Amino acid sequence: MNTITIAHLSDPHLPTEMSPPRLREKLNKRLFSDLSWKRRRRFLHRPEILARVMADIASAGVDMIALTGDLTNMGLPGECRHALRWLEQMPAPCTVIPGNHDTLVHDNWQQTIGLWQPWMGALPFPFVRRVGPVALIGVSSAVPTPLFRATGRMGARQTARLAGILHETGRQGLCRIVMIHHPPVPGLAIARKALRDPQLFAQSIAREGAEMVLHGHIHTSTLSSLPGPAGAVPVLGVASASARSDDPLRAAAWNRIAITPRDGGYALGVTRRFFPADGAAGTTQETIFE
Repeated sequence: MNTITIAHLSDPHLPTEMSPPRLREKLNKRLFSDLSWKRRRRFLHRPEILARVMADIASAGVDMIALTGDLTNMGLPGECRHALRWLEQMPAPCTVIPGNHDTLVHDNWQQTIGLWQPWMGALPFPFVRRVGPVALIGVSSAVPTPLFRATGRMGARQTARLAGILHETGRQGLCRIVMIHHPPVPGLAIARKALRDPQLFAQSIAREGAEMVLHGHIHTSTLSSLPGPAGAVPVLGVASASARSDDPLRAAAWNRIAITPRDGGYALGVTRRFFPADGAAGTTQETIFE
């Protein structure tokens, strides 16, 4: 049977030497994010590394790219326009959800992440985008937070919609892959960066099930799980796609997810491609979930 391949990447924090934000744009939490970018983060998120990752994805010929947020550093309109131009050059169709850096403060939707609407499904969140028998379900955990916090939140209304979507797509026999920026498994993120209501997400998965959950945010490649009605649901995290690091778990990476219909269900194979700062490229052992 035909196999669908998904490229999962996250947190590119698009390196850019854009014009500095105007004073009125950064008299808020963005001021500290701007300082962080200038002093440290611009040396950690490198355009040449991101280019290697994207070239590798292009050569793999995937059916869809699943991007789990943090395209920007401060969520500025200029950054969001820069991200729009980057999305327009994607080597394959792409599905996007926002991250906490994309929603650092309250701002005009149409001038910021609303520019990425063509790479989302019908809103409100969660949305659904189909790739053959695969349903990519985009959740938004990205909300503006106080200074020195990067927490996320699902909320009761979005959780109720998620449960309904999981039920309907499950009834249709689709392979359900849920995208969320913050890791939904407690303990993966420190308290000031964690999802504030992970129990709501977990309850939806436990009741309705899913075939896989994808996340970013912690800039580390991880594999964990949540309980589902038919067993453990794999939860897959990935390092920042532009990260400069020699640590194999924090070096820039993407996950190649191969989905093959099998015996009334699906087999999902995951291969992680990572790119250490020393220039070498490595591949982890493929893992199969059935």
